[in-house]
Amino acid sequence: MKKVLFHLADEDEKLSGNGIDFLLNHLDYSIGEKVLLVGDIGRLGKELRLSGLNVTILEDSDYEDMCYSLVHNENCNFVKGKLEYLPFEDNYFSKVIVLEQFNHTNNYEKASSEISRVLKNNGDLILEDLNMYNIKNKMKYLKRRICGLCANHCNPSDIKRIFSNLRFDGVMEDFESKKYVYVARKRML
Repeated sequence: MKKVLFHLADEDEKLSGNGIDFLLNHLDYSIGEKVLLVGDIGRLGKELRLSGLNVTILEDSDYEDMCYSLVHNENCNFVKGKLEYLPFEDNYFSKVIVLEQFNHTNNYEKASSEISRVLKNNGDLILEDLNMYNIKNKMKYLKRRICGLCANHCNPSDIKRIFSNLRFDGVMEDFESKKYVYVARKRML
């Protein structure tokens, strides 16, 4: 699972075309597994659904807004909510994939505990976000804060520590300090 999202290092392939194909070829899954997608998912939901997975997309924008995920991910389940308050039962999903959303939460500790709560034991977590060590990403972060939008500053080491405390074993990959990907599995009790 270590190499799941290496395609995200290249901005031109961000979850489109070959990027999705790469993810699908390196993601271990069984038909019928329940997967939660959160964030900037492109058409990933549609592709996972075509592969036989039961896909739920967490959408935090208003349904009246013509959001990208609603248009490009037909046959997926859509649920309105926030990462900090996931409206699902405990141990519901086999996989949780969070793309460029974790640093946009109000409370990343609450969001991480919610991810842990809804993910089954031995379930997989893939978390990809911008690395704040990069000056360009810091400027985006400051812009969001100045505009009053929700933005946190979680470094890769913070992510690894937070999820390690929640019984996750994983690896962190850093892409030239632009993005990081944390791929982990939740340990049994």
